[in-house]
Amino acid sequence: MDKLKLILKVFLSPFLSVSILFFTESNVFVYPLVFGLIIILINYSSLRTHLPKSIVLGIAYCYIALLIGILTWIGLCEIFEFIGVPYFSTIGNWSFLDLSFWFGAYIITPLLTLLLLSSIFRETSTKFTNWIILITILTFGALSCVYPDQALKNYFNVINIGHLIFMFGLQLIINQKTILEKLDAKKKPAHNNGYKI
Repeated sequence: MDKLKLILKVFLSPFLSVSILFFTESNVFVYPLVFGLIIILINYSSLRTHLPKSIVLGIAYCYIALLIGILTWIGLCEIFEFIGVPYFSTIGNWSFLDLSFWFGAYIITPLLTLLLLSSIFRETSTKFTNWIILITILTFGALSCVYPDQALKNYFNVINIGHLIFMFGLQLIINQKTILEKLDAKKKPAHNNGYKI
């Protein structure tokens, strides 16, 4: 039963979150609210502090990460313009505006979201946490380069896919101890305490 709960928590909660956003046709600015609420409520037993404070912190952290991502995008555009590079000039198929947006939205925002939210939960400061964050960011960064569909009405648009990847990564971070314990228990041979005849 515990194993089933863990599987449902880690694998189904990302789809639950994206489904809520998709079927309610929420805009991008509602995503941090839903993300923060679901990740806190589903993992309430792993919180460092009481639930109401954690909900406020979780939602605030999601919006702070989004705001810093937007400011990074705007700041990079301003820097390009200041040094004399028009942000509509291109490198291959990418304009400097696209590169600025990609860095702010697809690297900085998710990185801060994962770092800030993981700090709300117990036992997330491990060597595996940094690896999970790195792999999550690289996966989404690579997918965002090759998956151009931005239409929010498409379930598999880049924002929904990112939402799935981040929540899955965060679930791995939060539940890593339990997952490792389950894997370790599988490796250990069952001891036979009966008497041999």
